[in-house]
Amino acid sequence: MIVRRHTAAVVLVLLSVAPIAAFGAVEGDPDVIVFYREGCNDCRHMDAVLDELTAVYPELRVAHVEESEPGAADLMWTLAGEYGIFPTAFPVIFVGDRSFVGVGRDKEILLRSAVQFCVFNDCDTPLSRLESKPIPWMTILLAIAGAMVAALLLFA
Repeated sequence: MIVRRHTAAVVLVLLSVAPIAAFGAVEGDPDVIVFYREGCNDCRHMDAVLDELTAVYPELRVAHVEESEPGAADLMWTLAGEYGIFPTAFPVIFVGDRSFVGVGRDKEILLRSAVQFCVFNDCDTPLSRLESKPIPWMTILLAIAGAMVAALLLFA
């Protein structure tokens, strides 16, 4: 009985800490970061625009981050704060010193312009605005909750 409780507690602790290790929604130094939601038609529309741009500029590095990936929401909101925006729709796109929320012909034209500017002027990656990695608050809270449940199982 005690072994079963210890095993369950260890499993719960490992499961609660695993998302912290998976934090890091973006690999490398992309030129464009796109936060999207699965099944989002607006996201598909802007992806088509980005696909056209990557065909013209093959050196363009685009990172797509699905909103439910571990650390994605923390990164998106941290970048949004750095860019001074409040994301109210998807996709949320960061390029150089510009950001775009949602879809529209105006955003499509401005996105093309921002990408072209960055290709020819070697803009910094949007991640360069972060002094350090964003703090994964939701993941930390889940880890604490998991540790508390594990402690209750151990000492109950």
